[in-house]
Amino acid sequence: MKELKVNFRPLIKRLEATSKKGLFGETQGEYKSVFKGKGFEFTGFRQYLTSDDAHSIDWKASIRAGELLIREYSEERDLQISFLLDVSSSMSFASLPKLKNEYAAELVAALAFAMLQAGDQVGLIMFSDKIVRNIPPNSGAKQFYTITKALADPKLYDGKVDFTKVLRYAATSLKQNTIIILVSDFIGLGETWESPFKAVAQRSELIGLMVRDPYDIVLPDVGQVVVSDPFSERELVLNTTALRFAYALETKRQIDHLKTLFSGVNSDMIVVTTNQPFVKMLVDFFVTRKKRWR
Repeated sequence: MKELKVNFRPLIKRLEATSKKGLFGETQGEYKSVFKGKGFEFTGFRQYLTSDDAHSIDWKASIRAGELLIREYSEERDLQISFLLDVSSSMSFASLPKLKNEYAAELVAALAFAMLQAGDQVGLIMFSDKIVRNIPPNSGAKQFYTITKALADPKLYDGKVDFTKVLRYAATSLKQNTIIILVSDFIGLGETWESPFKAVAQRSELIGLMVRDPYDIVLPDVGQVVVSDPFSERELVLNTTALRFAYALETKRQIDHLKTLFSGVNSDMIVVTTNQPFVKMLVDFFVTRKKRWR
């Protein structure tokens, strides 16, 4: 890829402005709670106090004991989080000024910044049909620089995609219980990736972040257009007016299938589009997730 237009400076300034509470407006302990409590160890119950959050009441234990009880946890360790970022040619598409891979790079940088600010270890695996770059999880400001330097390197982008290969690589190279955040448009998945996906989900927590251009979801009504397959470079002439309805239905079917696949392994997937700021969508997602895992 010749050029990649990512700008982390204004992004970092906005994040630093909210760093006292974190990207998600939460304390460090509350932020970690969105990851099923894997950074914490259950130590026992104690009596509920009026100053406690009512959401923390364990109702089953309270009924058995005949009094209101809440669970107590001690911090077990910092979380280890690794982003698996799809940098294949499919991510180099845009109907808007920002390419999907540019949007995804800024999204990963934002999340990495927030997680590193919370003291966690963050890593990055960039992949196409091969492992393009592997940055093992680590903490600190230097790690953020290493991650953003890789994200901004246009030489690391483009190529075909192989989800099976990267998932098998993640299963063998990442520690068990590493939180894996898979960032991709989830286009061109192939037929063999679901088995290694389920295997990875058994040993790690998975979150999917689907990055789509608006035209990936709904075709524009512009008549005949020439489209090119980013992987095979084959070109086709399509009548968008005739195909719009069927295209939208098929896209919805694919996205629904992926959401079902993620939920089937007790994981989550969020869909973001490049015409919308990602911060609010991520905040809403993690707030909902935190409520579920309380």
